[in-house]
Amino acid sequence: MRNAIIVILLLLTTGCSLQQHSNNQLANQLLHENPEKILSILQEDTPNERDFAQYHLNLGYLQLLSGEFIPAIESLTQAKQKMQSLNATSISENIGAGTVNETLRSYSGYPSDRVMVHNMLALSYLFNQDIEGARVEMLQADIAMKKLAEDKSLVGQLASTHLLSAIVYELLDERSNAFISYQLAEEILTERKMAVPEGIKIALLRMSDKMGNDQAYTRLSKKYPQSVQKSYSGKQIFSLYFDGVVSNKRQESLTVPSFSGRQIIRISMPAYPKVNYNLQRIKITDDIQNVSSEVIENIENLAREDLAHDYPEILLATTTRATIKYAAVKAADKKDPLLGAVFNILSVISEVADLRSWNMLPSTIQFSYLQSNSNNIVISSLNSQDNNLDISEANQHIILSSSLSNNLFHYQQ
Repeated sequence: MRNAIIVILLLLTTGCSLQQHSNNQLANQLLHENPEKILSILQEDTPNERDFAQYHLNLGYLQLLSGEFIPAIESLTQAKQKMQSLNATSISENIGAGTVNETLRSYSGYPSDRVMVHNMLALSYLFNQDIEGARVEMLQADIAMKKLAEDKSLVGQLASTHLLSAIVYELLDERSNAFISYQLAEEILTERKMAVPEGIKIALLRMSDKMGNDQAYTRLSKKYPQSVQKSYSGKQIFSLYFDGVVSNKRQESLTVPSFSGRQIIRISMPAYPKVNYNLQRIKITDDIQNVSSEVIENIENLAREDLAHDYPEILLATTTRATIKYAAVKAADKKDPLLGAVFNILSVISEVADLRSWNMLPSTIQFSYLQSNSNNIVISSLNSQDNNLDISEANQHIILSSSLSNNLFHYQQ
């Protein structure tokens, strides 16, 4: 009976490993194929229950990039609810993870995933012409970040989330909330030692002026003198740009003989490769001005930060599991050396790292802001065709574009 259970667990492990390999391949293909094609391939798959959240995170993101906003909302909501329900892992999953490997535990998302899902949902609602739905998501994102907050830690704290919240609030004319969110975005960027985009500097000045907060406006004018604008007339264009595809994790393994030389012991850990990402920006131009997008969120760094945060726990679980496997093989070897040898082989084969992540996200999220009196603007990037956009019918505009396709999504009011 025990042997049968081990064989079943090994078969499950093999399936998990192959599933993640396929998932990583699809993520890599995004750099060469459009999101619609990768989406169609992904939709043909049926994930196991443990990969439900990861599958629907990627599915929802691809649906967003493909302009399928209602399906994106459905997929991302399912992923969000699944991650929220996985705070307490089942006993059977704990046993599987503790004795075989971590892939037998359900994917509950890294801290950044549990916040980023609200960003993608808010954008899906927004481009589906539901700004109130977007506002609800940003309120939930704020709660999620507060739950994740730790002393002197930025894990799960996303500048892009505060930026998107600020934009939504500004469109709803909630000036105080918008100003606070812009400030929070600025604070996170400063703590991460990242440059504050020009659009956020201008926004802080703009909102403090609109609120009549002379003290804040004076302070910000001294802090960002090059960003001071005396006039805020003209149409507002907020632009978000998703560039690249975030790196996949890889497995790093160490295989050594035991002290007695009668066993082979293997330890496998997840790791990210050296960043091999070339930043690409977009430009937005009207008849007079020309602005380039700036990084508001480096997801390559977030992914590594999330893994580093969990690394001690993963290492403890891995070494504990190696001890359990060693004892099980030793006990089997005492009963039957051949059985012990078979168990040892199985213990080595089954030791694989959990490489799951939200691996179809962009490498960076970028932001640019333009205030213009023109009726047309042009959005251009290095590897895609120029997009001409008519902005004559409204005064406030949000644009979403990606390096993965020529799709351009536009909300206006």
